[in-house]
Amino acid sequence: MKILLCLTLLNLALIVAPLVVALPPVRQTAGMLAGAHAAGTLAQFTSAALFILIGRFLWRERTWRWLALLTVALGCVALSRINLLEWVFPGAGGVETAAIGEFHDVRDEDMVIGVVIDGQSRAYPVRYLAYHHMLNDRLGRTALLPTY
Repeated sequence: MKILLCLTLLNLALIVAPLVVALPPVRQTAGMLAGAHAAGTLAQFTSAALFILIGRFLWRERTWRWLALLTVALGCVALSRINLLEWVFPGAGGVETAAIGEFHDVRDEDMVIGVVIDGQSRAYPVRYLAYHHMLNDRLGRTALLPTY
């Protein structure tokens, strides 16, 4: 029972990891983002395996403890199939832009998504896009939807 409880907590950590990494104050690195993506993918498989495993124990010993753990495992299965980031952080609109000389919150090591259209350019810091994942914007006459 203790091992399955620990595996359930580990599974919850795999589900929550992408949300923690996406928080704006977290300095994101390529490795951290890859790890969060892998955790979200792995959570789908571990949730299903955990549900089946706990279900087998419940089948043998019909107790309230196993039923409660099976209910948590079922919740993990459901949560692992939902992209929590899109649900928690909807797309943003109403972009306010600033010239690079006026904007001092981007560090040299920050990742940005850059766009150049007809000689006009725009840079979107990834840590800002990570909060909403997409941003409705315009550059000249061209509609943009930078996403991350």
